[in-house]
Amino acid sequence: MTASCSPLASCGAERQYFTGDWFGYRSGMKERGVAFSGNSTHFAFGVEGGIERLPPIPLPLEFGDTFEYTGRGEYDLKFDLEKFGGLPYGSLLVRAEHWYGEYGNVSLNTGSLPPAVFPALLPTAPNDQGELFLTNFVITQPLSESLVLYGGKKDVLGAADQDEFAGGDGTEQFVNQAFIANPAFLLGLPYTGFVVGAAMPQSWGMVNVFAYDPKDRTTDFFDIDDLYANGVIVGTEVKVNTGAFDRPGDVHVGGMWKKVDLTDLQFNEPPPGVYPQPVVPGFQTKSDSWTLYSGFDQYLKQFEAGERKGWGLFGRASISDGNPTPLRYFLSAGLGGDSKLRAERKDKWGVGWYYVGSSTEYGPLPRQLFGPRDGTGVEMFYNFQVRPWMNITPDVQYIKPDAGALADEAFVYGLRMNVIL
Repeated sequence: MTASCSPLASCGAERQYFTGDWFGYRSGMKERGVAFSGNSTHFAFGVEGGIERLPPIPLPLEFGDTFEYTGRGEYDLKFDLEKFGGLPYGSLLVRAEHWYGEYGNVSLNTGSLPPAVFPALLPTAPNDQGELFLTNFVITQPLSESLVLYGGKKDVLGAADQDEFAGGDGTEQFVNQAFIANPAFLLGLPYTGFVVGAAMPQSWGMVNVFAYDPKDRTTDFFDIDDLYANGVIVGTEVKVNTGAFDRPGDVHVGGMWKKVDLTDLQFNEPPPGVYPQPVVPGFQTKSDSWTLYSGFDQYLKQFEAGERKGWGLFGRASISDGNPTPLRYFLSAGLGGDSKLRAERKDKWGVGWYYVGSSTEYGPLPRQLFGPRDGTGVEMFYNFQVRPWMNITPDVQYIKPDAGALADEAFVYGLRMNVIL
């Protein structure tokens, strides 16, 4: 890529970004301490089966047997604060996001608690198609090699329980929430909220601690008058490098405790509801909830020694309170990583299975309306890197929904296209 490349130039097929270097302005901005990056992600998915009848109460659910399109844009500016007079290695991330098309894609048509196309539910503003929201304004400041502080307005993707082969933001790997992040602790956790935390890198791994304001501030520009007025969500995670079979790997364990009012499942309808789990005015709530979790990833095949490139095994497990958290336990496992089918490209692939153990503490009304049961699902994808700045991913899923009274088995299929701007 050279400064002479423009979005319309012939060298565009090989440049790293779709919009190129803006005649040198992009690389010039980076040298001065401002780096731009972004993604335009498109989801075209259908579902066969899924929801057969709707409950007699208003919830954002739709019938199955449909095909939908959803687009999502994410735009980042990362400031090197040292070049603006700040402390060494400090940075500020400013992110704006929007969605358009069908909110959630087919996630609200399957009857499954983990959304099948989770990134299509983000940002969490179901009535604001096309509107741009500030979802991140977070400062990261290393104080030493073993202590990094961060704080500000931050989204939760990638905050905890991440695996090498199953995680991220839904642009390159899996799209089902069960393989992006643990669905047990994401319920009731704001997509975008104010947070303070510390990451402590060690020679053997990493320790992370954080405290989130539980109010979802996706649609707030920068309202901080009521920080932590509704409670607090605290969490910690310890990750240990393992290196089994003389190949990279790690194991992590963590927990999350929420001191915030959430719907009591004995008296109210269960999720899906509006993400995060809503508190319905006038209904009884519980003020505490918790989730303990663990996960691992392990390379089984490493293409080049010393590089984290290859494929391997991943897994997650968790246990929760069961009320107000609608999942009592959660399990997932699978294989994934890089592909050598097209060695000149950075293709990725994955296959995963998950199981959600439904709460046994639902009251008579939600049991009659929704028929909560254990659910399971399988997802397979292959991510073709068509250009350095574009990948296209065929994806298929089989889902046995946990809302047994509303939905039959569902087969989800579709394509995702991600363009690096």
